[in-house]
Amino acid sequence: MKYIDAHLHLDSRNFDNPFSAAESLNNELEAANIEKALLLHLNIQGWSAEDIDSIICKYPRIEAFFNVEPTDKNACQQLSAAISTMNFCGLKLHPRLQKFDMNCSLLVELCRHAGDLGVPVLIDAFPDGSGLMHGFNVLEYSTLAKNCPNTRFIWAHMGGHHVIDMMMLAKRLENVYFDFSFSLLYFQGSSIPQNIVYAMNSMRFERIFYGSDYPDRSIETTLLSSIEVLKNLKVNDIQLEKLLYSNFKEFMAW
Repeated sequence: MKYIDAHLHLDSRNFDNPFSAAESLNNELEAANIEKALLLHLNIQGWSAEDIDSIICKYPRIEAFFNVEPTDKNACQQLSAAISTMNFCGLKLHPRLQKFDMNCSLLVELCRHAGDLGVPVLIDAFPDGSGLMHGFNVLEYSTLAKNCPNTRFIWAHMGGHHVIDMMMLAKRLENVYFDFSFSLLYFQGSSIPQNIVYAMNSMRFERIFYGSDYPDRSIETTLLSSIEVLKNLKVNDIQLEKLLYSNFKEFMAW
């Protein structure tokens, strides 16, 4: 079976520069037989977009989404430059880390601009304790998607323990997709993995992508562990192929 990893990061904990981190990542991807991987640029790591761009150029199996502060009045211009003059192929947003208001008009403007550019927006949707204390609200995600109907959104981590609510919303929003990175393995031992697979079944295994969320675990460990959990929950090989490869390949036209 072929694999695409639709959600990963560079390891800034064990490497002090992006180039060593990228070399290690590429070696892990190759060892795990990952055909393509989506690297998510994060400003919080302190590594520049120019550095990430050079990594994309060096390693053909790695593509990347660009991270920008949506409250920056120049965010749309920065995104345009990342897509047109560099090699980024989408926009990454992280409400928990970037601490922006999901109802901000500048956020809506930026996401609409991504749609105008023809690139998707991957937005973190994992309600950890900090996120919950700051008012994580699934309806804010659906409102943003409704306000940007020409933009394709990936709700990352499949909403964590809010997966059923987010699935119900996504079934009314044709421009919403999921990745199930982190959540499937993080919640092992609870009912959440069963809920995740229930949501996958309800959506007929469409519009849902695999991601490792590396460096949370190694590329190979995450892939094999995810396959084991999914098979134990009666996901068959045809469904696995869609989740682990063909859904995202079609989504990105790779």
